[in-house]
Amino acid sequence: MMVDEATFDVLIAGGGLVGASLAVALRDTGFTVAVVEPVPPKADQQPSFDDRQTALAPTSRRFFQNLGLWDAIEPGVAPIRSIHVSDRGHGGFTRLSADQEGLPALGHVAPNRVLGAALRPAMAAAATLFCPAHIIDSQPVYDGAAAGEARLAARKVRIETEDGERTLTTRLLVVADGMRSATRDALGVETDERDYGQSAIIANLRTERPHAGVAFERFTPDGPLALLPAPDNAVSLVWTLPHDEARDVAESWSDAAFLTRLQDAFGWRLGRLEGVGQRHVYPLVAVTAEQFSVERAVILGNAAHALHPVAGQGLNLALRDVAALAGALGGGPDSAARSGSAAERGNPPPDPGEPSRLEAYARSRRSDYRRTFTFTDGLVRLFSNEFLPLVAARNIGLTALDLLPPARRLLLKQATGAAGDVPALCREP
Repeated sequence: MMVDEATFDVLIAGGGLVGASLAVALRDTGFTVAVVEPVPPKADQQPSFDDRQTALAPTSRRFFQNLGLWDAIEPGVAPIRSIHVSDRGHGGFTRLSADQEGLPALGHVAPNRVLGAALRPAMAAAATLFCPAHIIDSQPVYDGAAAGEARLAARKVRIETEDGERTLTTRLLVVADGMRSATRDALGVETDERDYGQSAIIANLRTERPHAGVAFERFTPDGPLALLPAPDNAVSLVWTLPHDEARDVAESWSDAAFLTRLQDAFGWRLGRLEGVGQRHVYPLVAVTAEQFSVERAVILGNAAHALHPVAGQGLNLALRDVAALAGALGGGPDSAARSGSAAERGNPPPDPGEPSRLEAYARSRRSDYRRTFTFTDGLVRLFSNEFLPLVAARNIGLTALDLLPPARRLLLKQATGAAGDVPALCREP
C-alpha cells in the first residue's frame, strides 16, 4: 500500500540487476528496504531485463547460488567451457580451458531477461517497491544534538510516482541507477570519464557450427570483438568500432552486409555467420565516481564504475560490490541465523549508514576496482596499438600464456573474479 510518508533503513535508487541483487542480499538482515525504479520491467527502455546477454564469472554464479536463485537461473544460461583469445592479422593466441584448470566452467552467459525473471520476484518479496517512480531530490536530516554538533542521521528523499509525490526517509541511500545517475550527481559526487572513441554493437547471432561452449575474444585494429556462447546454441556478439562507423554499420547496413563485414573481422571458426537479431549500439565510456560512499549514501554499480566491456568484467565487479556491501551490513550466507539471534535478544539491527561502516566498505572495494579497471583498460590500450614492436611483444605474450600454465592461471584469476579478497557471498556456500 502506498503511503505519503514512510521510513526505511535502506533505500535503493535503481531496481535493475544491481539494485535488485542488493535488495535480495539484504532480505535476512532485519533491515526494512525500499527500491525506487523508474522503468517498469517489461518496458522497452528497461535495460536490465531485455534480451541482451551477460557473462557471469564463477564469483557471480556463487553469489546467485548463495542467494538461492541459481536453480532458477541455471536452466536458461550457457556455460563457458573454454576461451579463445586472438589478435586479428597476427599469429599470437591463447586458450583457457575449464577442464584444464579443473573447473566445471569458466563462467556462464545469461540473458538479462533470465536474470530479471529470477531477481524481480525475489526483490518484490524482500523490499517495498516503488515502480514506476523516480527520485526528485534528497535532503539531509540531522539529529537533535546541540548547535554545531549536529550529526547527519538520515536522508529524506522525495519521489514522484503515478499517484503523486511521496516522501521517504532512509538511514542509508544506495545509488544504483546507472552511469548517468542524477541521484549521484545531486549528492555532489563527481566522476572521472574516459571516452574510448568506440561504441559497442550488441546482437545475437546464429552460426553454421555449434559454439560448443567456446567464448572468442578477438582483438582487431578497430577494437575488441567477442562472440560468447549463448543459450539455445545462439551466439552473443559484442563488436566495438569507432562511434560513427558502429552506428552506421548497426543501423544502416542490411543483415547480409553486416554479416559479411563481421565474418571478415571474426573469421570462420564458427563456420558461416547465418543470421543476426536486433542490433543495439552503446557508446563506450569508462566512468569512475571519485567517492564510493558519502555520508549516509553508497554509490554502486555503473553509478560507481562503468567499464569497457572487454573481458566482461562490469556486472561481475558490481556484484562483488553488492556482496561486500551486504556483508558489511550483516548480509551473507549465515545472515538469517544472525538476524534471528539478534531478534531473539531484542536487539535492533545495526545502523546501516554508520560512517565508519561505509568508509570501511569503500576502502575495501578500491583495490578490486583498481585491479579490474587496470585489467580492462590495459587490454584495450595494448591491443589497439599497431606499433610493430608492441604488436610483436603482445603476440609473444599471448603465445607464452598458451604455453605457461602459471601465467595463464594468473590471467584466469582476474578474468574469473577470483583475484584479491573475494566477498563471502561470492564464495562457495
